[in-house]
Amino acid sequence: MEKLCISRPIIVEGKYDKIKLESLFSAYIIPTDGFALFKKAEKRTLLRRLAEKSGVIVLTDADGGGRQIRSFLSELLPK
Repeated sequence: MEKLCISRPIIVEGKYDKIKLESLFSAYIIPTDGFALFKKAEKRTLLRRLAEKSGVIVLTDADGGGRQIRSFLSELLPK
């Protein structure tokens, strides 16, 4: 199966999400490491810079944790 090439970085919750998506897409995939994102200033800076440069795709679970991370990212990243 040929992988779909995606030019924008994809932000996911965890390492298993990253592994699964890497089997489907050729893309730069960055895990937030769950709630660790709230404490990791370097990762927040990286995500903000990527979003400013080319935009990003955010994929999180539909559960409570995923909603919290999406909400945090929507405040952190440029519109």
